[in-house]
Amino acid sequence: MIYRFRVILDNDTKEDVFRDLEIVKDSSLKDLHELILLAFKFSGEEMSSFFTVDEEWNQIDEISLMNFDNSTKSMDSINLSSLINHDNPKLLYVYDFMKMWTFFVELIGEGELINKLKYPRIIFSNGMMPNVAPKKIFDKKDFESESDYDDDFLI
Repeated sequence: MIYRFRVILDNDTKEDVFRDLEIVKDSSLKDLHELILLAFKFSGEEMSSFFTVDEEWNQIDEISLMNFDNSTKSMDSINLSSLINHDNPKLLYVYDFMKMWTFFVELIGEGELINKLKYPRIIFSNGMMPNVAPKKIFDKKDFESESDYDDDFLI
């Protein structure tokens, strides 16, 4: 079986930038990471992470490229099939934490392996990648006010 994912760049431009990818269901999350690097022409020299998310794309757990300690999981230790299904079809992917290339990753289908095809593969490409990562614009409502914090160190 294969998973078909749509990977969409989080940007505020007129043109949507996304890639549709197919990968064997039993592949690791690191395999999906490498396919995303290829699909969006990243060098792979920067750190990256996947994040499990809720239905509104709010981050829950981080899965990093490398395991830094026992509190985080690494991409090569997790199979796609153990993480992704129709009840839990979404991930967030961040590449290069200094530039914050951010992507919405969503399961859009499953299918049978076709013997003559090589997986993983890019099956559709839409939009040109910008030269620089889109800036994240945060509304004031995205942040809690200082009065929400009770801190003895505030003067």
